[in-house]
Amino acid sequence: MNKNLFSGISSMILAAMMLTFTACNSSNVDRAERLDWEGKTEEAIKLYQEAIDEGNIEAISKLALLYANTHKPEKAKEYYKMAVDKGDKEAAGILANFSLRDENYEEVITYLKPIVDAGDTTQVYTLGSAYVKLGQYDQAVQVLLKNKNSVYVKTILGTAYYELGDMENAEKYWKSGVYDHRSGGINSYNKLLELYKEQGRTADYEALEGAY
Repeated sequence: MNKNLFSGISSMILAAMMLTFTACNSSNVDRAERLDWEGKTEEAIKLYQEAIDEGNIEAISKLALLYANTHKPEKAKEYYKMAVDKGDKEAAGILANFSLRDENYEEVITYLKPIVDAGDTTQVYTLGSAYVKLGQYDQAVQVLLKNKNSVYVKTILGTAYYELGDMENAEKYWKSGVYDHRSGGINSYNKLLELYKEQGRTADYEALEGAY
């Protein structure tokens, strides 16, 4: 048989096998979702696990969500951690929120620092907040500056500067949170009022009061 022809046939067979594998894999996930929707939790878990065993990464997070929805947080965390190991950034964010709720700020940093270091700014607020809670204000500033234009980040960034004794930058970001955004700056507004009161700046306090 012609060598090129044989190679072509082999490639076609391999492609067909991969398509069959993917179809079966996807089918398990789809069926598991339907069973979960129908309240057949144990059957859904079994199919999700089969899909995971077959290499379906999507099934990991879906099974984690199932466990979360059925009030089994430890099982949910187990599979979310597995998803994180596979590079799932969304799963890392979910785990970070679990840890934030439990006031386990070191874990928040563990989950989110690699993501933010890689350039993802969507988790800057949460990561920066964890550093502030731990009193690691220099690290907080470094992180929060990566998304300094966010009205929500400005509040916590101002707090980090305040705790470092840098009142100029604290005021700068709180004022920006109040005056440069149509909404979302109420926390910056309250922080700024407290700062003016603390510093005895009556005129600035009165000018700001009621402005938001």
